[in-house]
Amino acid sequence: MATLTRITPTALAKRLLKVAQVFLMLDYDGTLVPLAPTPAQARPSAELLRILKKLGGLPHYKVAVISGRTLSDLANLLPVPGIFLIGGHGVEVRSPAGEVTYLLDHKHITKIINKLEQLARYCLNDKKGFLLENKGYSLALHYRLAQPSMVQGVLNKFMELSKPLVKKHDLNILLGKKVLEIRPSAIHKGKAVSYLQQLYPHSLAVYFGDDTTDEDAFRALKEGLSILVSPRNRVSAAKFKLNSPLEVLKFLTFLLEKKEMKNTG
Repeated sequence: MATLTRITPTALAKRLLKVAQVFLMLDYDGTLVPLAPTPAQARPSAELLRILKKLGGLPHYKVAVISGRTLSDLANLLPVPGIFLIGGHGVEVRSPAGEVTYLLDHKHITKIINKLEQLARYCLNDKKGFLLENKGYSLALHYRLAQPSMVQGVLNKFMELSKPLVKKHDLNILLGKKVLEIRPSAIHKGKAVSYLQQLYPHSLAVYFGDDTTDEDAFRALKEGLSILVSPRNRVSAAKFKLNSPLEVLKFLTFLLEKKEMKNTG
């Protein structure tokens, strides 16, 4: 693992202003927008939408948002033309032109996830504070609002009952920020990053992410820059660290302003 280096939003932007072509790749929850009690409450600000739209329209930049959310969910949250939207941890890829590509057999995956959802509902047994999110290609069990004393029992029961499916279908169980997520091991954001890098091999790829699901993306960057978005230091494959989604927004704002000044100067 790399040693994390704290970098300021302006220092990072100035570094990228020297590069001819940059591919900005950003996670959504916890990176572009702060984490919220429920996924539905994590919505982008008008300012963020404005900046993404402008950056996506500049010839010097390509922009992609890579998320565990579904592509349809991302499209509703980010009605921004000119950027890549990638859902399902890398299964669904929508190009700036609106063309959708699937990087894996999504129909087969969906059947497995539906079986896991049934198991999870049995384990939850209508307990309050838990939120089950079937994303089609992965299953997320959120427990941010659950009583802490109830969480471990529910998680242990679900992991025990899901073992046969996990083994048979080569699934991964990931523990993130107040969420347990289960998905096929063949799905991860690193594959999406590699796919995008092949499309634009001469661009400097820069990936921003905050959670365990972003580590695959950090590792996939061979020559690019990887930035962990976190207020605390932790073990990570990222090279640099910003403290919060607010700092990511400051970085994007500064990058856009300086590039526009340079173009009009």
